[in-house]
Amino acid sequence: MVARATDEGKPMPVAPQKIVILGGGYVGLYVAWTLEKYPELHLDVTLVEPRAYMTYQPLLPEVAGGHVSPRDVTVDLRQALQHTNVVRGSVTGLDSKAKTVSVAPVDGGETVYDYDHVVVGLGAVTRTFPTPGLAEHGVGFKTIEEAAHTRNTVLLNVAKAAATSDQAERRRLLTFVMIGGGYTGVEALGELSELSKKAIAAQPALAGAEPHWILIEALDRVAPEVGPELSVWTLGELRKRGIDVRLKTTMKSCEDAVAVFSDGDEVPFGMLVWTAGVKPHPVLANTDLPLGPRGHVNTSPRLQVVREDGGWVRGVWAAGDNAQIPDLTKPQPAWYPPNAQNAVRQASLLGANIVRVVKRRRPKQYIHYSLGTVAEYGTFRGAANIYGIQLKELPAWLAHRGYHLFAMPTTDRKVRILAGWIADFVGKTDLTPTDDLEDPTHDFRIAAGGK
Repeated sequence: MVARATDEGKPMPVAPQKIVILGGGYVGLYVAWTLEKYPELHLDVTLVEPRAYMTYQPLLPEVAGGHVSPRDVTVDLRQALQHTNVVRGSVTGLDSKAKTVSVAPVDGGETVYDYDHVVVGLGAVTRTFPTPGLAEHGVGFKTIEEAAHTRNTVLLNVAKAAATSDQAERRRLLTFVMIGGGYTGVEALGELSELSKKAIAAQPALAGAEPHWILIEALDRVAPEVGPELSVWTLGELRKRGIDVRLKTTMKSCEDAVAVFSDGDEVPFGMLVWTAGVKPHPVLANTDLPLGPRGHVNTSPRLQVVREDGGWVRGVWAAGDNAQIPDLTKPQPAWYPPNAQNAVRQASLLGANIVRVVKRRRPKQYIHYSLGTVAEYGTFRGAANIYGIQLKELPAWLAHRGYHLFAMPTTDRKVRILAGWIADFVGKTDLTPTDDLEDPTHDFRIAAGGK
């Protein structure tokens, strides 16, 4: 309990500031870490997150490829946060006037938390469309469970293809569809297609067989995040590897595991992965917070949630994928892109800004010049644009691994990932499926991720 002087000079106890953090991703973890650096303020910090861990999403493609163990790209929130009350539950509402947050704990019921400051860091979910069949046959690539599931599906499909003599069924099992050609989709495709070729090579019954990977992209380019020149180069590399890339194409339906594309083609498939973008967490619609045109929380450069007139919604802060934050480095109006590079830096500043406000100081603006983009497309392959310097293949792949090893939270996880990479390099490719380890109650259908 802090104390302040009264008119008589005697100390009067002051209740500690209550800070509630919504979400345990990059924003939640780094805001809490920052606040824990100020024990003298006696802050009462609560973090609400349905999962017990934070996931480092940039390494999910390597989880799918088998280069990194799934648990090694997670950070246990209770272990990482020694002075934060971690609550496993889902946010169901927020009332900024009453300064309360409603939470549904994992064990049932509902709990209401009051706050002095609340941080909205709920992130994003997979953006879907009402495509017939997608809810039944599509799987996203946003969580560690989904990444591991896609790996298992590829390996199991190859095993089933080797066991059948039905050529049509074999072709279906070895046909994989990826919807969305952003760099996340291309990274996942690079790893999974490489995995499928190695798995097929290990099956004598499939000698001479090739997987059929189809990448569907509505735009006229792939991986636009790496820049125009590297985007063109990436497209060429994918096609050299036998990937069936279809630009300016959409999927009309995928009922009965048959993908119908806008070019008129109909393709039976063994797996369909949906990486066609994300959207802010839908629970934001259950709050009274001001939202932008795309559903993001309207946020000022100081990371404070603001109304249309620019006034601060008292005590409410936001950062990361669910926040619309003006990019002050651009001459024209723009917002910072939703990526890990920004989320981590925004979170650290947001935590420091809360401390400044508690100390009655003015919060600082978020200004960050992008370091660039790194992407890996499989072993020794990638593309990177770092401070305008373009890298391809091995140099880009090394830059990708070096950057993400440095950015991965906690020394323990850095060591585990590095050890896994070394073992992967000196040993044989691990082609062991882990479907028996999957939670049988987990719904991998795309609709589950888009709710």
